[in-house]
Amino acid sequence: MENLIIALIAGVSLGFLMTWLSLKLLPLFGGLDFPERYGLKRDRLPYPGGVVLFLLSLIGLALLAPLRPLIVPVLILGVLSFKDDRTTVKAWLRLMVHIWLALFIVLQGVQIYYVSNPFADTNFELAALFPIMAVLLTIGWIVTIQNAMNWFDGLPGLNVGISGAGFLTLALLGIIRPELWYDANHMPLTLMNLYLAGLCLGGFWWYWKGKIVLGDTGSQVLGWLLAVMAIFSGAKIATTLLVLSLPLLDFAWIIFRRTWIEKKSPLKGDLFHMHHLLATRTKGARVTLYLVGGSLVLGLGAVFLPADAKLLSFLLVAVAILILNWRLWRQHQK
Repeated sequence: MENLIIALIAGVSLGFLMTWLSLKLLPLFGGLDFPERYGLKRDRLPYPGGVVLFLLSLIGLALLAPLRPLIVPVLILGVLSFKDDRTTVKAWLRLMVHIWLALFIVLQGVQIYYVSNPFADTNFELAALFPIMAVLLTIGWIVTIQNAMNWFDGLPGLNVGISGAGFLTLALLGIIRPELWYDANHMPLTLMNLYLAGLCLGGFWWYWKGKIVLGDTGSQVLGWLLAVMAIFSGAKIATTLLVLSLPLLDFAWIIFRRTWIEKKSPLKGDLFHMHHLLATRTKGARVTLYLVGGSLVLGLGAVFLPADAKLLSFLLVAVAILILNWRLWRQHQK
């Protein structure tokens, strides 16, 4: 228990202190964002603040021996995302790198081998159903979550807050319900999840107040780590789907809307995500708190609910969010 408290306190302290320092240091090195890229009219802000979370994540991985294989892909992803923040990397190239990094994880033996049957106390063995299924599902899982989290970074503090909720949920599972983990030696994962949750919590104030911009360097790395930590020692698919249901469902709706309704590339960005449209009706800071609070509630449900209740909860949330997205978008069109 002492190590768990240390991990959380270390994360919060480093997240707060290093984010505050980046506010002071980034502008000295030209580290300011480009609001004109997105049609925003405001002063330039320190950017990308996510470089701090990226570097602190690497330190956490280096200190926990079982997680050191993750250093290489996180390093590659962080460097690529930093370059994209500064000069813009072509979308197809980013996607190819994301797929290769997910494949790297698969080759390390980290895959989604089983999916629980929510209606019986059993698991589906993916390899038995279709040999390549575990590989394809793992790659799709990682690439989808990291990009969904990246797209859900349109309001101050939103990505950091929901990422923190996700890491905290995975950590609580390791503490409160250790019987759900396939690997009895899951403590390094729990420590890392607590540390990452602390980093997000420590930096949240500065992001929520709009003092600094996260950038892809932070959103991509946090999303990637969320996806991988959920499967690194036993898949937590239902849990992660529920706690990240808001960004994942928004991601699905945006792809559908752009592709099938607007007949344009799903990769062509806009400011019509759920959080953007909600922010036109109330203050963006409130929207962030509502969405992060909702994710925390869903996270608690993911910890204590049985698998069938998690699935039902996700389906109910899915219907509600898709209806909300549709109504917000239609009202905006008028």
